[in-house]
Amino acid sequence: MINYTRQIGVKHNVDVCVVGCGPAGFAAAVSAARNGASALVIDALSMPGGMSTAALVPVLMPVSDGFNFLAGGIGHEMYLRAQESGAMRGGAIHAEKLKYLYEDMMAEAGVAISYNTTLMDVDLDGQRINAAIFHAKSGLFAIQAKIFIDCSGDGDLAALAGAPFEIGDDNGNTMPATLCSLWAGVDWNQYREGKAFSHNDDNMLAILKQAYEQGVISMDDYHHTGMTRTNDQLVTGNLSHVFGINPLDELSVTKGLIDNRKLLREYETMYRQFIKGFQNASLATSGSILGIRESRRIIADYVLTAQDYDNRATFEDEIGRYNFSIDVHPSTPGRLALEEHKKHFRGKAYGKGESYGIPYRILCPKNTDNLLVAGRCVSTDRNMMASLRVIPGCWITGMAAGTAAAISVKNKQKPNQIDVKALQKNLHANGAFLPNFKP
Repeated sequence: MINYTRQIGVKHNVDVCVVGCGPAGFAAAVSAARNGASALVIDALSMPGGMSTAALVPVLMPVSDGFNFLAGGIGHEMYLRAQESGAMRGGAIHAEKLKYLYEDMMAEAGVAISYNTTLMDVDLDGQRINAAIFHAKSGLFAIQAKIFIDCSGDGDLAALAGAPFEIGDDNGNTMPATLCSLWAGVDWNQYREGKAFSHNDDNMLAILKQAYEQGVISMDDYHHTGMTRTNDQLVTGNLSHVFGINPLDELSVTKGLIDNRKLLREYETMYRQFIKGFQNASLATSGSILGIRESRRIIADYVLTAQDYDNRATFEDEIGRYNFSIDVHPSTPGRLALEEHKKHFRGKAYGKGESYGIPYRILCPKNTDNLLVAGRCVSTDRNMMASLRVIPGCWITGMAAGTAAAISVKNKQKPNQIDVKALQKNLHANGAFLPNFKP
């Protein structure tokens, strides 16, 4: 143990500081700025988008219930602009073009951005964050803000600020991680004719079994989401799992990256040997970060649960609604684990027009006075997190958190003291899907 003390300067002083520039952080920063707050977004990476860009997540989860666009407001605007610009084709994501779109929309809103900037610590005054401490090329510095928003995915800022949290199942086990990948040289038409697409297809399951038994791949992992066509030249892969990852331990994440890169080389061999259309395919690159599905869940004034999912719950303080199935990836490999996942995932699926409410209270962490959370670390139980963690859910909670932060700044109130009806009115006027809100 050592004692280390030094004085550092305050580099920025803003109304709203957003930590993490993934889908939630982007939506939070843009919403705060559009509502008149000075907004600064910080990210440890060199790009916006988080999992949707750096991790090469290939596809957007549902944005509609079959009748209504659930990720309304900023999510809807992003979706339409992405279709127009080629950043998305349907639900398929073109990561490079999506980076440009995130940055264009933040620039238009007047959001300040600092990449390659890592959260280190917080300076607390009771339950209030007086400053957050960061490190970048310029050294250590502090950022002061009236309101902070944790969109880090891992809930790093909230945990440092003293908010309670949970992680994993009852034994602390988390879902496996995936290193997504980009492929070139694929004959997509031939691939589709081959009818071996994913774990939902018996042909692919037979191929995976054969490849494992022949030693081509070293893990009997049958939860194989497969390939998504990015554009006419590129295909993005969401395949392979690494198990037993602790997302809060850099050595565990490092091992996951190394192991998954090894697995990707094995899958390149498998696809070339066994999958039609991949005979001349090349694994062009893998994601620059590991695709983490599960980390801290910050405990807030309400915990959204699987029972709320089952009940299609409605709340007086709703800031949106969503409908993705409960997608808890199995913590162990093997065919039985896959069958259990499919049974749970499909058995919980909603029908057209169905959704559950997202209450504002899950964005307001306990034991904090000037902090909101959005994205993967909001206050849910494990099953509900497996539904809300995806990109559209992050857009919804990010937009609400950014708007609430701007209202808090304007009215000089703590986030959990603002007029929720005023928040809902603002969100509704800006396109959020709030069918139960009556202006």
